Amino acid sequence: MIRITNILIIFLLSSVNVLAGERAYTCEVLHVYKLSEDGSLVTSGFEKQMKGSGFSVSRITGEIIGEVIPTEMAKGSTGITNKGSERNSFKAWADFGNQLQLTEVQEFRRGRYKPFVSSSMGGAGIVTGICK
Repeated sequence: MIRITNILIIFLLSSVNVLAGERAYTCEVLHVYKLSEDGSLVTSGFEKQMKGSGFSVSRITGEIIGEVIPTEMAKGSTGITNKGSERNSFKAWADFGNQLQLTEVQEFRRGRYKPFVSSSMGGAGIVTGICK
């Protein structure tokens, strides 16, 4: 009985990992930029504290949970513009009332890691990194 229980637990845990990849991206922040006065992108003062931070974005609702660019303060609306494919990026948005947050994960890129870019709320600016 103990062996069957252990096998069942291992099976369930491995199933959860597969579903997580299909239902959400897990992302890591690598860079944070801001717009300079001359219109170019420069490293933001937030990069030092945000680099290496993580978040998850739902591939079903567009909701983002984590340390960086969370959407729980959105006015109840998040969504998906494009679900992503081998030819297109995944694109999500969050409505904060007077501002929108946009996130793109380049699903079409080969390999396990997919680059992302997000124009975020809260003064963070433009956040980039990788998702899996």
